[in-house]
Formats: sequence, C-alpha cells, structure tokens
Amino acid sequence: MLPPRKEDVAPLYQRALKLQQSGQVAEAQAIYERLLLAVPRQAEVLFQLGRIEAQSGRLDRAERHLRKALQTKPREAAIWQALHGVLRGGARKKLEREATKAGILLGQASDVQPIMRLLSEGKPEEAEKRAIALFKAAPAASAPAHALGLARMARGHWAAAAEALKVALSREPENASYKADLARALARTGRPKQAEKLLEEAAAAGLNVAADLARLYRESCRFEDAAIWSARAVKSSPRDIPTLMAHAGVLAELRKPEEARKSLAAALKAGGQPQRLKSRLAWDLETAGEHDAGLQLLNDALSDAPKDPLLLTQRAQMLQTAGDLSGAETDLRAAIDAAPDHAEAYRAYVNGKKLLADDPLLARMEEQLGNPSLDAAARRTLNFAAAKAKHDLARYGEAAEHLDRANRLAAQAFPYGFDADLTEARLLVEDWHTHLRDAESNGPADPVLFVTGLPRSGTTLVETILAAHSRVTAAGELPFLGRALAPAIEQMRAGATDDSAFAEAGERYLRAARRRTGATDIIADKAISTFSRIGHAARALPGARFVVLRRDPRDVGLSIWRNFFPEGLHRYAYDLTQMGRYIRLHDALVQFWSEELPDRVLVLDYEELTAQPEAEIRKLIAFAGLDWEDACLSPETADRAIKTLSFATARQPIGRDAVAGWRHYEEALEPLVDALNTSVDLSRAS
Repeated sequence: MLPPRKEDVAPLYQRALKLQQSGQVAEAQAIYERLLLAVPRQAEVLFQLGRIEAQSGRLDRAERHLRKALQTKPREAAIWQALHGVLRGGARKKLEREATKAGILLGQASDVQPIMRLLSEGKPEEAEKRAIALFKAAPAASAPAHALGLARMARGHWAAAAEALKVALSREPENASYKADLARALARTGRPKQAEKLLEEAAAAGLNVAADLARLYRESCRFEDAAIWSARAVKSSPRDIPTLMAHAGVLAELRKPEEARKSLAAALKAGGQPQRLKSRLAWDLETAGEHDAGLQLLNDALSDAPKDPLLLTQRAQMLQTAGDLSGAETDLRAAIDAAPDHAEAYRAYVNGKKLLADDPLLARMEEQLGNPSLDAAARRTLNFAAAKAKHDLARYGEAAEHLDRANRLAAQAFPYGFDADLTEARLLVEDWHTHLRDAESNGPADPVLFVTGLPRSGTTLVETILAAHSRVTAAGELPFLGRALAPAIEQMRAGATDDSAFAEAGERYLRAARRRTGATDIIADKAISTFSRIGHAARALPGARFVVLRRDPRDVGLSIWRNFFPEGLHRYAYDLTQMGRYIRLHDALVQFWSEELPDRVLVLDYEELTAQPEAEIRKLIAFAGLDWEDACLSPETADRAIKTLSFATARQPIGRDAVAGWRHYEEALEPLVDALNTSVDLSRAS
C-alpha cells in the first residue's frame, strides 16, 4: 500500500469521514490506515480509527490508537472521552484521576448523577435539558448519551431515545445495560427483532433482562414465551410487585385466571395496594376474554372498599360492555355520590344513555366544571361528558363549546404530527411495491374477516351484523395483527426477505385471536388500524378478507371530535385540521389497497347500509363467503360483548339518526371541511 501524496491527505480524510458516517466502515478504515502511512501521528485519523475499533469490539486496538492520538493532542477532551469508553477496571480509574488532575471533563457516571436524580424525581424535561448540555460538552463520552436516551424514554420520545442510546452503545459496545436500554426503545419503535438480539446479548453478559424479554414477547404475540420469561423474572425478584403483576397479566392473556390470581396474591403479600392491584388484573382478565373472572375480582375489591369511585366506575364500564346498562348506571351514580369530582364516572354515565333535561347529574356535572381545583385531565374528561349531554338535549352550540375546550386540552396532552403518519403510510405502500406484491402467501388459510375504517365510521355495526351469523365470532378490536406483523415487517425492510416470517406472523395472530375469542370457525376482527396494512395482512393470512367502512367524512369527523379515545391513541382526533388531513390519508390508503387487492377488499358505504340495509347486508355476507342467514338483518339481537364507544347504539336496530348530523355543528367544523379539500400523495418523497 503506497502512502498518499500530501495534497491528497485532506480530501481523503473528508472522504473517509463521509464513508464512516454512511455506515461504510470497512472502506473508511482502509483509507484511514493508508493516511497513517503519510501522517503517522495525525490525531484526527488515530481518533477515528480508535472509534471504529471500539465499535467493532476490538478494545485493545482502539486503546492503542487513542493513546497515540492523546500523545499528539493531550488537551483534546474528545480523545480522553473516547479512551475512557474503551478502558476497564484499574486503567479506567487511573484515567479518571488523570482527567480530574488535568481539568478534562470525561462525561463519566459521576457527571450524569444529577441527571439521574432528576429522572428519579419525575422531572424528565429538566433531565433532558441537562443531558443535552452534558452531551454537547462531552460528545465522545458514552454516559451523557445514555442519560439523554433515558430522559427521552421517560418523556415517551422513543425514536429520539433510540438514537441517543445507539450513540452510547457505539461508545461502549460491550455495555450490557446500554444494550438493554436500547432494546427497550427499539421495541417501542417497531423493531422487535433488533430488540430481541440486544436483550439476548445482554442476558449472555449476565444482565437480568427476563422481564424485558417477557414484555417483548408479549408485545410480539409470543405469549407462551412471555410466560416462561416472566416466570423467570419472578424467580429472580419474588417480591417485586411490578414483576409479579406483569406475570399475572401474561397468565391472564393465556386465559389462566387462577394462576394469574396466585401471582396477584404474591404481589399483595409483598405489600401491594389491594384495590389498585385487583383493579389492574381485573382489566387484564376482562381484556383477555375472562369477563366473569374479572368481574369477580372487582366484586372482591369492592367488598373491602364498597365506595371506591375508581372500582365502581371500572365495574360499570365492564357491565356496559356486557350489555347490563342498568347495573352500570347504578354503579356510576354510586361512584359520583362517593366522589363528586370523579370525571370518568360522568363520562361513562352519559355514554351509556341519552340524557333528559331533568337528569340530576346534569347540575352536578355543571357544578364540577366550575370547580377550580380540577386538574387538566379531569377538566378534559368532564368537557367531553358535558358535550355529550348538551348534544342529547339538542343544545348544539353549547356542545360545540365544550368540545372545543375538551379537544384543546387533549391536544396539549397528546401532541400529534401528521408527517410521521404520512411517512409510515408511504413505507407501507413501498413495502407492497418492493417486496409483497409478488411474494408467496404461505400463511394459514383460515378465513378471517377484518372490519376496518376510520373510528366511528360504522365498523361496530358491521361487525355486529357479521356476528349475527352462526359461523362468525365477533372479536372486537383485537390488538394482535400489528404486533404479529411487526417482526416480519422489520425483517423485510432490513432486506431479509423471508416469506416464512409473514406466515409465522399469521400463525401468531391466529393463535392469539382464537385464544382470546374462543372462536372455532370465522373471526371478525374490527381493529381500526388494519386499513393501513391490508397488503401485509393479506400475505400473512391468505384466507383473510377486508371490509372497509366509508362514511361521509364530515359525520365521521364530528363523531371522532366528540369522543375521547384511550390515552395516546388516535392523536389526530383532537385537532380538526389534522383530522381532516388524516382522513384523506386514510382514504388514499383504502383506495390503494382496493385497487391492488380488488377480490380481497370490500368498501361498504355507511349511508347506503343504513338506507338499504338488506341489499347491503346481502352484499356483505356474499363477500364474506357465507351462506345467507336472516339473523344478519337484526344485528341488535346478537349476543356479544361490545368494547367500544358504540356499546349502546350497536344494541339498537339499524337506523339513520347519525346521518348528516354534522350540519348541527357546521360552523365549528369549518377547519375540518377546509382540510378535507386537500389530497394525499402516497409516493415516496425524493
């Protein structure tokens, strides 16, 4: 290898930097090593070689390069910081003493202690600011990047956290704790395979990550594996209450209520608060399909605390799901009597019935809206409840005022960025063009009926129509499809094209769906998000068909605006302009999948369904591949739990009361109507 000419040294160094930054590390390293032939003591070149060797786990070679760099530039803090990241034991302690004597900031563990203290005090925003400042002061150190990642995780900024944690791990590639923390962030950003690999490496290094693996497997629909690892976590920490309750949750999902209660008992013995822990497991059991077990647990909790407003409201909501609206109302009145400022009880109450002007709870709700001590979350919930009450009384102007306040508070609590959804939609379309259109469909051929569309577009009505058929089991909004598909999508986008990954996703989905529903024939799953990844689901489940509801976007928009969704979901719902853009994004995706998979997708018009129910229902049943049954014309008679905001209306005969309801709010909805005049381009931005 010949040394470069002196005039070529600077351009070659810049070229190597660009290669290194783009991930072409081997090519960059070759250039750096050639440069050393011309400038053997060039600190910048030695520093970059040290970083490359450290990232590859060759710590001895990294140390040699960095010490040579430090000889040339003994006051360069970045070199000290990088060297600190590759040293261990006594050598590291010695460097720390030398740095203190020289007045060099290393960005070591002691430097991040104030940041960790802020996190423990529940001050993640302040912690992030301090971490950013330390990261800038010690850019080559690992601890500040790690602290920054932890602060961003505490704020729920998972993608940004992952980027900071990647930097920390690149500084200390063998740090098992860094691997585990990065895995936690990656798991929350749709990269379960990368997360699993890092957790396995951390476990091999001796770190106890059993609870993390259990959580990852649960989120990937690998519930049997999750149970194994959560049991190991309990064995390691037999008195840790969160670990015991996580294990109980996995057992609930596996529909093992008695075993779940044993884990709850252990958590209670360890000092857990009885009412709150019983409430949590009751939700887990109810969600998993064990309604009776969940209700029994709530009854147990209420026998010890009969006036607990949280427990009474929870039981009421479970009764609403099961169709016992009278029993639910009794519990909600008791909850409000016990705690007149308990906002969620008011919201559940008004959602369960059409209010009349003489209902005494109206005055009580108005009184609480004037309560200056209410926090923002309670005020938001009460305004949604008041809006529903005023709507029932046809006082639409007042309802709109309450909705404006409620949605402004919700938007502050749950910020939304349309660009992230647009980027993901474009990726999903690109997946189809690049990988999926011509791929084999080797997944299970079991028939599954996905009912999807925008929230409040009529999906619950259609699911209930299907559930009236003797062969169909209504599953509600199952959370399993996206979770099961995530590892396959991650592998595909990483270039590991393997049709078996999608087949495995289909198998995982079906196992989870059948266990939760008890279905032996056809499952009807109305998970809203399915519309975005119809092609992916079609490859995983070749027997699946997709019914997409289309409804006047002004009526859909109004209905979305009038409701508060589970925290963090449907964040676009609280800003009318953003909502309009999201509706058009939905429409573009539905059109794309309809054109690509015309035999697998049926777009059903809500207005037509309510105007000509028999004709549209016959079309639906034929598309589903089912023999006709007259019961499908009377979906309100179907015996099923309804776990959505439509639990009351879905038990009524098909009607047209909600058609053109947006006209009552025409002025308030102007931002939505304006945004609906836009269109969405699903082609990738250049």
